Amino acid sequence: MIRQPTSKAAQYDFWRRTVAGERVPRFEDGPEPGFYKRRMVRGGPFVPVEIWLVQEIDPITGELTADERFEAICNGQLCDPMAVWTYCRAISAEEYDALTGVRERIPDMAVIEAALDLGRMAAIRP
Repeated sequence: MIRQPTSKAAQYDFWRRTVAGERVPRFEDGPEPGFYKRRMVRGGPFVPVEIWLVQEIDPITGELTADERFEAICNGQLCDPMAVWTYCRAISAEEYDALTGVRERIPDMAVIEAALDLGRMAAIRP
């Protein structure tokens, strides 16, 4: 039995189509590779989430040497992709890049376990 790795196009199909505005069926028990955002608490700031597929591939045959598995990083920390997937919203790579540095630029965004008062922030920011 030949065990072919999932192509990059197939891996990121859900994410690309969702970011493009297409309504794509989503399954809670099946994370999809891509860039996402989520809140850690209701009303809190969005934090970046990236989900990817780990593939161990034999360099000679190009076949998988182990089962493919998902991994994820949420707000700069490795996490369980199944635990974060349900709360993720697809975003563009540019929005993901912007979110990864927002904690350094806006100190209020560093507190991810508390709701964010956007009205107060607008009043104190020029």
